[in-house]
Amino acid sequence: MNTVGVARRAGRQRLLNAFLREAGIPVRQPGPLRIPLTATGRTLIVDVCHRSAFGHHEYGDRLVLEQADGRRTPLEHDGFVDALLTELAAVAGGGDGAARKVELETQIANSIARTACYVRRGRSAAPSGDAHALTRHAEQSLLRGHPFHPTPKSAEGFDDADLVRYAPELGASFVLEYFAVAARLVCERRVAPGAWLPDGLAADAPAGYALLPAHPWQARYLLALPSVAALVAAGDVVPLGPRGPEVYATSSVRTVCAPGFGMAWKLPLHVRITNFVRTNPVEHVWRATDASVVVAGLAGRWSHDGFGVLLETGFRTLDPSVVGEDLSADFAVLFREHPFSSTSAAPRVLAGLLEEGADGEPPELVCCVREVGEPSEWLRHFLDISLRPLLTLFARDGLSLEAHVQNSLLCTDGGWPACLWVRDMEGVSVSRQRLAGNGTLDSLPADSPVLYDDAEAWLRLRYHAVTNQLGHVVSVLGRYMEGGEERLWGVVREAVAGWRDAEPYATWLLSAPALPAKANLLSRFAGRGERPLYVDVANPMWEP
Repeated sequence: MNTVGVARRAGRQRLLNAFLREAGIPVRQPGPLRIPLTATGRTLIVDVCHRSAFGHHEYGDRLVLEQADGRRTPLEHDGFVDALLTELAAVAGGGDGAARKVELETQIANSIARTACYVRRGRSAAPSGDAHALTRHAEQSLLRGHPFHPTPKSAEGFDDADLVRYAPELGASFVLEYFAVAARLVCERRVAPGAWLPDGLAADAPAGYALLPAHPWQARYLLALPSVAALVAAGDVVPLGPRGPEVYATSSVRTVCAPGFGMAWKLPLHVRITNFVRTNPVEHVWRATDASVVVAGLAGRWSHDGFGVLLETGFRTLDPSVVGEDLSADFAVLFREHPFSSTSAAPRVLAGLLEEGADGEPPELVCCVREVGEPSEWLRHFLDISLRPLLTLFARDGLSLEAHVQNSLLCTDGGWPACLWVRDMEGVSVSRQRLAGNGTLDSLPADSPVLYDDAEAWLRLRYHAVTNQLGHVVSVLGRYMEGGEERLWGVVREAVAGWRDAEPYATWLLSAPALPAKANLLSRFAGRGERPLYVDVANPMWEP
């Protein structure tokens, strides 16, 4: 199959799995599957090649559309996409359904074209003997993306030349550009120690100015804005051009690392990646740094070896009260701990370990598990450094980390899970009710954006840590290891039942018939990237 065919199959798999999950349509066995498109009175027929207990199904290439009168028509890829989106438009109703359909069709095509480009380059073999190279390899090997998202690789704003320069999937590395900003315009906050810029760069700033790093694409975008041109003409912002060490793009595209430097940069990028334009609004940078304050205050009480959190040490931008919130978001940079630059640890982003290779098998994760020889024991070790501490932190302090697979970094030792790091404090939610009981709430303003009602913080943790992270790990292990997915969920059930330090949430996980899942397809269709919809999915840990 050519690269376009591979990309289209990956895109259909993600679109179908999202549709089935969000419509509540079960898949009970491999073989032909009839998918009712009730709003349009038709039926889509596909072949299920692999049935997953948690919805990570795989499909053949035969696609058939059956009309209400029984007439059947074979579908090509574009016809398949049209049939599903026509159904969504009919379900959504309203006058803008047709426009939303066209918009999402365009974004799906963009994502598939990007995927084809990445698949054409291929996934390089994992390097051996170099910890930093292993870390980078995992970050830049996520060629197909989120398994339940209709546009996992869309990047609206990047042209083909930009992809070559900046896409992590193509091994991108580049030099950042810098702006010197007059001190009176600088808005910044520091909440943890650590140098923000490599040695020597600060000297490049004129007296009375502070430096702001920028993604090269974003620097070009900013300099084309009339508002920035006015600041440059007034001498308040001085473009300094490229300088400093070469950095590489991580799996999020806009967060970059410099080998050998102990800080990463979460940069604004005015490009629509998956759901929304990836800038750093004022609320987001304050949420991230408030979350870091909470985590730093609680970390000394943690008793879990093999678990850590990477703090956002602060942010710097242009004062939104002077330049406006939109321009501030386009300049704002979050500075993140990157302690592995000076160690021999090789943390690998979990999403990269789970990504399927050219033959369908995820080579990174499968290699780790085969090295130890026993999937059940490997999974128990993984649970001890992932779900258990995540549940315990919420049970004790109401801290809900956004530990989905792209925010989770796994270190292994001889194949065994040894340490899990969670990153991206902007996605943290903290239970206002239970944080108030331990005194930590006093360190936050009453209106901090990191504070949520208890029920919402718990919902977010269940989705990120269980549905997204653990569900993906178990599905991959069950697909490619002996014993199957259901047996491994039994291992999870047995482990969770023994976690007294995670009560009452451990018991809740075992006794609830459903788990929350983000409805990425419906949310994307409705333009709700920032406020996603959720649906219930069957909880594989629950025994009636």
